[in-house]
Amino acid sequence: MKRCDLHMHTVPSVSDRTFVFDKEVLKGYVEKTGLDVIAITNHNLFDYSQFNAIKSELPNTVVLPGIEVDLEKGHILVIANNDDGTLFDFNAKCLEVQNLIHTENDYISYDSFSRIFSDLSKYLLIPHYEKSPKLPKDIIEKIGRNIAAGEVSSVKKFIYMENEADEITPVYFSDFRVERGVIEGDYPVSHTFMDVDEVNVSTLKLCLMDKTKVSLTAEKGVKLFPIFPNGQMLSTGLNIMFGKRSTGKTYTLNAIAKKFGDRAKYIKQFELLNTGKNDSDQFENDQKVRQERYAENFFKEFSEVVTDMLETCSAADDEMKLQKYLEAVMASATQSDVNDVFSKSALFNENTYNEQYYDELKKLILASQTLIETQQYKEIINRYLPEENLKVLLKELIELYRSDMLDSKFRKEVNNMLKLVKESLQLKSAAPRIPDIDLYQYFLNKKKREIFAQIAIAIKKNRVVSQEKAGNFTISVTARPFTNATDLKSVGLRQISLANAFEKYCDPVQYLEALKVAGVESDRIYKLFTAIEYKILNSSGLPVSGGERSEFNFLQKIKDAILSDILLIDEPESSFDNIFLKNEVNKFIKEMAENMPVIISTHNNTIGGSIKPDYILYTEKRIEGGVTNFYMYSGFPGSKELKDINGNRIENYEITLNSLEAGEEAYTERKGIYETLKN
Repeated sequence: MKRCDLHMHTVPSVSDRTFVFDKEVLKGYVEKTGLDVIAITNHNLFDYSQFNAIKSELPNTVVLPGIEVDLEKGHILVIANNDDGTLFDFNAKCLEVQNLIHTENDYISYDSFSRIFSDLSKYLLIPHYEKSPKLPKDIIEKIGRNIAAGEVSSVKKFIYMENEADEITPVYFSDFRVERGVIEGDYPVSHTFMDVDEVNVSTLKLCLMDKTKVSLTAEKGVKLFPIFPNGQMLSTGLNIMFGKRSTGKTYTLNAIAKKFGDRAKYIKQFELLNTGKNDSDQFENDQKVRQERYAENFFKEFSEVVTDMLETCSAADDEMKLQKYLEAVMASATQSDVNDVFSKSALFNENTYNEQYYDELKKLILASQTLIETQQYKEIINRYLPEENLKVLLKELIELYRSDMLDSKFRKEVNNMLKLVKESLQLKSAAPRIPDIDLYQYFLNKKKREIFAQIAIAIKKNRVVSQEKAGNFTISVTARPFTNATDLKSVGLRQISLANAFEKYCDPVQYLEALKVAGVESDRIYKLFTAIEYKILNSSGLPVSGGERSEFNFLQKIKDAILSDILLIDEPESSFDNIFLKNEVNKFIKEMAENMPVIISTHNNTIGGSIKPDYILYTEKRIEGGVTNFYMYSGFPGSKELKDINGNRIENYEITLNSLEAGEEAYTERKGIYETLKN
């Protein structure tokens, strides 16, 4: 198995951050991590002379030439063979790419990419697949079988792609900037092991066609991956860490968390205990945040209705416009004797053009674009709606929209001219002018208000919005009417008096107007029609107690970790009893470990033993010659011995028994006590 890192940077470019290359860092990195194969893949450029210098500095490592290309807003690695003939041609092609990229936002098209590299089968092509910025799926489909594998950004995503039969072979590389100042402890260990003997583009491509020949470790079939440059391994599943106090367990967890940065979910020791008022307040605040999220989902459609009503003319304004119109019509009929040459002109009472709305047409255009651009359902859509027909439809809709918009512009110009002429005629005439009114809009607004009232009354009814199980807990979200003006303050409007507005709560249209008058911000008004309550209930259906809050928070944190790449937990037994650990925590942790690496530091036999881990870590501190040294041993639960990176070994049985049971003597004594109690 060859240890490979086919993605690293040695030259900054306009597409990358600034850094200073250090060949000594590169040599140290390759030597310390034991890399057999590397590829130099700078952003949109290839430095021919630097590559040859690196190749000569690393005679025992296969160094391949490559380039990371910004292709159609995604990234793809293009790697070639390192013989002199190939290098010369590859350098010329990379210069073409470099000449097309002038800013960090530039990228080349698929057509340009195909033209430049011509015969794509000559190269090892690896796109960003489960890594940002991803190469678009339609481009991956166009490149087709020339793509050998897909690059991922984490062990978690590697495992996912490895287990999915329909996914291509995953590869995990460092994306390392080889720069001055990087120390040994910061060397990346994101490497992929490939089962090849001779290394060239052809052999690597053949290897990548078979997932069984690609691994995160040198040992086939063993689900481990390196976590530190010294070679320390972790399981891709559940890892349990033992060790006495102050032997480096928390230090190790901190070091792993630092490696992963914000991609790690780290639950530290004691952080879940509710020990005072501040913890209770925090729990309440967390509840409010969750309540706000559920409220946003519940009110999503209703908020759009309220926004439309706020933009609609009020009933009082509509009635006033209608009254003025009718009065003017009556006055015009009864005062015909005052008509003069100005009032008798055709434009004196001419109606302006009504405003046209094109929302429906815009929706059709967007829908057509979606049908054309979708990749996931393209095959089924094109079976009934051929893409060429969709493009013709889109073109016609856009042309119609342009025509309608031009017509609308003409109408506005004519209306402006009409307004100026009518105002000028009115100034010179004693006859009253009939004001403009859109009677269709008047009746439309009236109907809107009627329907809005029906919706607002319906949304105020008591109902269960959702109920979600989380272990033995139930997250209950309900909706109910507000009971009084003080109740309205729960939405967070403590600086505004809403007593007068609440008097009209039973009449949605008047209530809406009253909220506007009270000064409520328009983007918050919709929340004042229905109260949303978020409750966490225990198995008995009662609100959670202080201890149960810690349990609930812990389960929530574990569930939230699904968005991370690794989960770290430091001594959860410090916060919970064994029954909760066994019945709830172990179940959730095992589920998480099926999808991502999980590491738990513990002294507890319920967590350490009953959970049945995939891998064991043991930390030890020794004072040797007056110097404190820390050691880490590791191995599988069924292994007779655990060993460190230097091959030193310790008995697994003794370590596990001492860590979880305080030694064989204590274990035997407790066992006797339990048997006596049972009998």
